[in-house]
Amino acid sequence: MQAYHRVARRFNDAFATAGLTAHQFGVLVQLSVQPGVSQAALARAILVTPQSVGPLLAQMTDVGLIRRSAPVVRGAASSVELTDRGRRTLVEVYPAVGAVNEPAALGLTPAEAAELNRLLHRVLTHLDEPAR
Repeated sequence: MQAYHRVARRFNDAFATAGLTAHQFGVLVQLSVQPGVSQAALARAILVTPQSVGPLLAQMTDVGLIRRSAPVVRGAASSVELTDRGRRTLVEVYPAVGAVNEPAALGLTPAEAAELNRLLHRVLTHLDEPAR
């Protein structure tokens, strides 16, 4: 928990340089690799509930970072995409976020960072397996 909070604080500081939250940064990243993704898929990708992604996207729409298309058919999912401002914001903040994620910034060698990453993926895989 201590390591998580200290690393999260550094990431949050990096996001704040562009006036973003962690979830907003996640939205921008996901939309940069999956333009037009649905709100439900976006919620799953950034690990928030479908109920909470709506207000998040509304706020990001209001400040011009993203745009949402209206569903073509009633009941169909609307898609979400980056605006030019959203792309510029992502380009602006990405180097600061990358710097926080560098092994040296975490006190690790590249080999240690790779091993930590491997072990954390093992934990995630184990936690995703059905209970035995």
